[in-house]
Amino acid sequence: MRENMDVLTNNYLKFCYTCDEAHQCQNERDCIACWQEKGLLLQAEVEQETTEAFLREYAL
Repeated sequence: MRENMDVLTNNYLKFCYTCDEAHQCQNERDCIACWQEKGLLLQAEVEQETTEAFLREYAL
């Protein structure tokens, strides 16, 4: 989980800090969708995060 938060934090700093539309993103899903639309995020990264989240939920 810590690694996932580090990735999100780094992406926020890289992609959102200079974005003129950053105020429109209200949550992580909005940000990830925005990054994908702009081609800033690889599909493999999104799939990995989703798979990890499902596995964590299953383990609980």
